[in-house]
Order: sequence, then structure tokens, then C-alpha cells
Amino acid sequence: MAVSGSFDFTQNRSQIISNSFVEAGVLRPDETPDSDESVFAAVQLNMMLKAWQADGLHVFANRQATLFLERDKINYKLGATGDHATESFSTTAMRVAAVNTNTIMEVDTTTGMTAGDYIGVELDDGTMHWTTIASVTDSDTLVLAIAVTGAIAIDNVVYWYTTKIQRPLNVTNAYYRHNGSDSRMYEISKSDYMRLSTKTTESQPSQFYFDKQLTNTELNLYGEPNSVVGQVVMSLQFPFDDMDAATNNLAFPAEWLEAIHLGLAYRLARSYRSKDPKTIILKQDSEQAKYAVMGFDEERADMELHPDERWLQD
Repeated sequence: MAVSGSFDFTQNRSQIISNSFVEAGVLRPDETPDSDESVFAAVQLNMMLKAWQADGLHVFANRQATLFLERDKINYKLGATGDHATESFSTTAMRVAAVNTNTIMEVDTTTGMTAGDYIGVELDDGTMHWTTIASVTDSDTLVLAIAVTGAIAIDNVVYWYTTKIQRPLNVTNAYYRHNGSDSRMYEISKSDYMRLSTKTTESQPSQFYFDKQLTNTELNLYGEPNSVVGQVVMSLQFPFDDMDAATNNLAFPAEWLEAIHLGLAYRLARSYRSKDPKTIILKQDSEQAKYAVMGFDEERADMELHPDERWLQD
């Protein structure tokens, strides 16, 4: 008997809800949830997944992002309306020098650029001019939405990207990257950050305090950036996608399906059949399934313990 050779099994929101109602003993397999039941179950599903974000590290939800630095700035907002941080960007350089008030930029290449993309151009005074691309003229010429505010020399760096990051939940690690060289940055507490006496000394950023604000989270640096060419490269825990529509698929690997199915079934049984003994069994089954998949969803590497090198003395 031949195997399928297929590895893409998943379920959308509607299928998860229907199956969970059956598992909870509320509906038979041949029945379909009515509109009110579906709305209630969708709310319960989204609430459960959002609550699971607080469980900690989910390897599949951790992705790398880059924060572009600005001179004399130590506080950065991370999120859809925050500062310039993205999961994917490209870079080129100026092919022809430009002067104050220019909007037409001649660069090494415009391949991959699209009107509306964010673009940063390094000015000769050491700052970065950020705006958006108004249009792409040809393979090496583009037009900026807002004119530059200073002179730009040949070979000055140009960055561009399409989408800002979503509000991250946590920073799992961070590095300062400059000219291809990475230096580790250390996370400190709010109290330790507030006790730092001089936060505006120009230096390579070496520490950060991550502040979980509501709309955009904040990254507070110690070491005021002295170069706009450097970036902070971060591994971030991002939120799970909302299940807004009946046809939305889960933003989870397939091994999470059973835990989600049983978790929602327990919540529905708790609401519709709270006195049914099966509700307690569902609670136990859902907790066991979640525990098992969380044990699988972790990094596989040897653990090495040593004193924090910041406190080691020669």
C-alpha cells in the first residue's frame, strides 16, 4: 500500500470549531454549529491562542528582525507604527552624488524596489534620511517621496524594505552589527537601566531594556549609536496570527493541531456541558497534549552554564 507523499495536513478555523464541538459532546458528527455557536467558539479559540503566547518561548514564532539605528537616539518603538525595523531588507549604494532638496536618487541597483517601500539614505552629516519610494524610474534611478535634507556622497549606503515588524512579545537575544561584525548585547531590567547614570554617551550599544508597551513595544539602548550604518539584529518572539475568518488556517506547525483541538473542546465542554464527567477528562487530555508539544517545540542544543562575563574580573 503506497504512502501519500503528502505532508501538508492542516485545519482551518471552521473545521477546528466543528470538530471541537463534537469532541466536547455538544454536537454529533453530522451536525454543524449554528452562527451563534460558531462566533462563541471563534472567540474562545482566539482567547486561548492569545493566552498561550504567555507560555514563553515558541521556536516557530521566533524570527529574526533588524532595527535600523539613528544617531543620538536610544529609545526605539517596535511595531507596525513604530521605528524602522523589519524582518527583511535590501541594501545598495549611491552611484551618483546628490545634494540638499534632491528627490531623484541614482543608485547601484533598484532591483526589488517598489513604490511605497520604506527607504533610508545615508547623508554626509552621519544621519539617515528616511522616507518612502515614490516611483522607480529604471534599473538604477528612483524618486523619493520626500526630498533629502543634506548632501550625499557616492557609495553612501541605501536601505529599503517593505513591511515593518509586528509588535514583538519578547527579545530572546540581540546583537549589534557593524560592517559585518556582530557584538552581543545584554538585556537588563528596568531598574538597572534607570540606574545607569549617563545613557547618552556615544558608544557601541551593548545593553538594552525591553519595555512591553501596548501599541508598540520599546527597546531602550545603553550606548548611544554613533553610526547609522550599524544595526541591532534581534531574535524576537512574535504574536500568533488572529483566526479572523472561517477559512483561516492556523499559524502553527501541524504537531500543534491536537493540542489546539483538545484545548478548544475543553473550553466548549466547560461552557456547554460543565457537569458532564467528560469535561474533566478533556481538561486532562488537553493539558497533556499541550505539555507534550511544548516539550517538542524547543531548541535542541547542549546547555552550558557559566558566570555572566560582565562580572568577571582579570
